[in-house]
Amino acid sequence: MKSSARNGKIDLLKFVFAVIIIIYHFNKATTYPQPIFTRGYIGVEFFFVTSGFLFAQSLSRLSCRKATLIDDSFAFMKRKFISLFPYHFFFLLATLIFCIIHYHWDTERSFVQIIKCIPDLLMLRINGISSLTLLGHEWYLSAMLIVMFILTPIALQYRSFFFRFLCPVLTVFCLGFLYQQKHNLDFVTEWIGLCTTGFLRGTGEIALGCLCYAVYDKKLPERLPKWLLSAIELFLYAVILLHANRMTTIVNDYAILFLTAIAVTISFTSKASFGFLNNRFVYFLGKLSYPIYLSQIFVRQIIAPIDFGLGYAFHVAFYVVCVIVVSLLCILLVDNLLKLTKKTSGEVAKINH
Repeated sequence: MKSSARNGKIDLLKFVFAVIIIIYHFNKATTYPQPIFTRGYIGVEFFFVTSGFLFAQSLSRLSCRKATLIDDSFAFMKRKFISLFPYHFFFLLATLIFCIIHYHWDTERSFVQIIKCIPDLLMLRINGISSLTLLGHEWYLSAMLIVMFILTPIALQYRSFFFRFLCPVLTVFCLGFLYQQKHNLDFVTEWIGLCTTGFLRGTGEIALGCLCYAVYDKKLPERLPKWLLSAIELFLYAVILLHANRMTTIVNDYAILFLTAIAVTISFTSKASFGFLNNRFVYFLGKLSYPIYLSQIFVRQIIAPIDFGLGYAFHVAFYVVCVIVVSLLCILLVDNLLKLTKKTSGEVAKINH
């Protein structure tokens, strides 16, 4: 099934869940009573499942050529890495400069810390070798990239095996193992012998997202009436948001994860689309979600310690606004630098030609 145009509903949901995640992390850096979204970490499940869906969708467009399988797989992941790296580098550098100034690192310590953050620079934190974590929340990106790097050649060469056998096995095994360790998903860095729990979390949930695409590709949700699809989708996201805000204890994180998978599958279905959400502003909100996710630690270190004396609501709202402003500045700066670099490279190529 060919992919449809960009999905405004998914972009809006990316923005919403990114804000929920940064509020959750803000709460952990403060001591306010009764904060909101105390289970906001569950927003990461939306991003993992969505990433798995889009990963499978992108691979479905690629032809399988056995002779160039490794090159094709590497090229696919290279494009993925390059698309993420500029914004990642911007906030890694900003956080490093902040730490040097704020913690008064001298030249020797600054040099040592720069060397230590090389795994962070390469977005390899989740593999367990990181000794300095400047962007701890990037475990999600690290897990996503490593899992996709491993799965890409398998998915390209053995599509049927990948969707019908490997993805179900990875989903059941990884999530089952994590459930036996802890009945919630709020643990990432624990080492379990071969990898971290965050890596298993990413593996199981990206595989689940791939299964969501397989269901979508078979047009199974399309068999339901539009009003019923929309009603189910709205109900599921309501339950997910209530769970994130700790307003329901009926289900656990793992049940919420599978409800998220169903909701995401419906959200990608054209039959359940809302045309008014397919506009440039909503698309931009989707783009903004990535720098929002990246900027949170840098901004939080500055904003969280400030006592405005105006209560939690003002403090968290001010923090979210600051994160959005910094994210906008990041997009403005990075996108213009990328355009300038591309233009300069093009002019140099013409001269050399």
